Amino acid sequence: MKRFRSDSYGVPILLAVGLHLGIVIVGLFAVDFSDSAPQTPKRSPIVNATVVDISQTIIGKREAEEKATIKRQAVVAEKKKKEAEQKRKNDAKQKALDEKKKKIAQAKQVEIKAAEALKKSNESKRLAEQKRVEKETEQKRIAQEADKKRRTEEANEKERQRKELVRKAEVERLAEEERKRQEETVRLAEQQKREDEAAQAAAEEAQQRAAEEAQMVQSISSLINNRVTAVWNRPPSARNGMKTQLRIYFLPNGEVMNAQVTSSSGDALFDQRAVDAVYKVKKIEELADVDSYIFERNFRQVDLIFNPQDLRN
Repeated sequence: MKRFRSDSYGVPILLAVGLHLGIVIVGLFAVDFSDSAPQTPKRSPIVNATVVDISQTIIGKREAEEKATIKRQAVVAEKKKKEAEQKRKNDAKQKALDEKKKKIAQAKQVEIKAAEALKKSNESKRLAEQKRVEKETEQKRIAQEADKKRRTEEANEKERQRKELVRKAEVERLAEEERKRQEETVRLAEQQKREDEAAQAAAEEAQQRAAEEAQMVQSISSLINNRVTAVWNRPPSARNGMKTQLRIYFLPNGEVMNAQVTSSSGDALFDQRAVDAVYKVKKIEELADVDSYIFERNFRQVDLIFNPQDLRN
């Protein structure tokens, strides 16, 4: 804004002074010099100053307008000055604010760049760490797979060795079983042979004993029959063809313990005389020499068919 200089007020002042002088001169010429007025003695002229309101005159109004204009111009100039000062201050504030914003933006940019750099650095570190972890993981996996493969191979080898031992043990067991089976077969064959030989010998011995026993039984039975027949008292009713079956009970010493008819001849007297003949014999001494086993089986009780052959028809 343009500032007013102090010498710019000189012209208005001169105009104001000239205006006042003009008013004074006009006042002097306005005095009435006509003849109708009484003549007054001449006196020394007195100058009467009349107060004139300059503001009501053209010059005053003009001066007032000029003052108002000047005042308005001064107010406008002051307002413009204040506005300019305020604008300057606002511009300074805005500049400072812009500068501050710029610094803040720059700081933020720096911070963003630092954050980006840190992020990039962290990302690089993360990727490096990730690669390191991945590498370690891969190495561990490879090591684990190698260890697993080694343990698997060791386990397979142990299993193969175990199976081989089992196979050998099974072969040995089967061979041992075969050997034992063959030995058992030989043993059983020999045992069977011995048993067969023993059985054959026993059979032959038994057959021999049976033959001897049968012969002995036959012999003693004939002896008993002959001795009973020798003491038998023939009844008058006895006829050829009559026979009585007797059951005789002996003691081990050969004594007759009891006798009874098991099958009658049809003649009671014939049957009774046969029983009486048995009791008359009383004892068969030869039975005392017979083996107890043979006695118990053949002579504890003897069934005798009594039928004398010399009976009449």
